[in-house]
Amino acid sequence: MKYKFIGALIGTAVGDASGAPLEGYSMDEVNSVKGRSDTWEMISGRYTDDTEMMIGVAESLIENKGFNGEDMALRFIENYDPGRGYGPGSKEALRRITEGESWEEASKTLFGGKGSYGNGAAMRIAPVGVFYYDDADKLREIAYTSSHITHSHVLGKEGAALQAFSIALAVRGTEKEAMMLELKEFVKTVVYKEKLSKVESLLENGTEVSKREVISELGNGEAAFNSVPTAVYSFLRAGSFKDAIVYAVSLGGDTDTIGAMTGAISGAYYGEGGIPEEWEKKLEEGKKGRQYIRWLGEELYQVKFCI
Repeated sequence: MKYKFIGALIGTAVGDASGAPLEGYSMDEVNSVKGRSDTWEMISGRYTDDTEMMIGVAESLIENKGFNGEDMALRFIENYDPGRGYGPGSKEALRRITEGESWEEASKTLFGGKGSYGNGAAMRIAPVGVFYYDDADKLREIAYTSSHITHSHVLGKEGAALQAFSIALAVRGTEKEAMMLELKEFVKTVVYKEKLSKVESLLENGTEVSKREVISELGNGEAAFNSVPTAVYSFLRAGSFKDAIVYAVSLGGDTDTIGAMTGAISGAYYGEGGIPEEWEKKLEEGKKGRQYIRWLGEELYQVKFCI
């Protein structure tokens, strides 16, 4: 179980770093750069805002032994490195909180008062998925509330909840064949129910499905509903952590975040031992690098089971 917790966090970072150098590339451009999947390797070990915000979520859950919105928002601000590639919505929400607006209010007026439905909340949600893996109702509540710091649109929050629950099922060791039914029962919005039905249909068609069809049906963009289901599919169709990441990134588009989300689910399912050692070792080190992320996974486990 401990290595599943670590795997989800390290998996996020590995998937993120794997996709980061290719962010914004089309499927054809990725494949021209990377070549055949059996020769695919990580280009760089540097992570993006996806992992940096995930670190903030984990730090806050550990410090507070659960969710504290004000503290989590402050963690995001303290860790903020503009060179990591933050999206405009998250940057603006964090700027407003820095200037004194409450974390409950800062994201509400973004995007014409509708809030963001991007995948910026889902990409960082792995610590919530592992920490609340055994309580679906609490997991949904915390996924929604933690998302609200930067993403107040229901489709952004529901995407984060779907991603967190996928991780929870992976931690539980739920068989892949049984996951789809549980995921479809978990989601509440029509958009995600329809997307998961498409995931199920694509899985049923097996190897006959082209990547272009997957992109057309599920998406590879920054909206949560055009990326979280894609990560779920990339995990479910694959037989290993490496296969899942290679496939997710090969679709192009928002490669770092789809890679991060696929890595989180896959790391939770296969455990840290399922992550290629050479990939994990390539992750950047430093104050909040690879060893620190491993430590966060261990601490989350300790807080969950030993305190």
